[in-house]
Amino acid sequence: MTLYTIVPDEIIFPHHHDKIAHMIEMKVNGVHVMVEHEGGSSFRIDRIVSTNPEDYMKANVQPGEVVNVFESLSN
Repeated sequence: MTLYTIVPDEIIFPHHHDKIAHMIEMKVNGVHVMVEHEGGSSFRIDRIVSTNPEDYMKANVQPGEVVNVFESLSN
């Protein structure tokens, strides 16, 4: 079977990877991202999950950035 997808294999086959169990998909500044909880209302962006090339150029939505969930909900 061949899968042509932007979705990483650890999402498609989660039993192979424990890390995906701690990931949450959310929208930050209009961009779908996978985040990991850092504590409180802070989340660290792990990866961008988008088919729009412009989303990868946004400086405030990059892997490694820490976002406050309350700030991202208001945008």
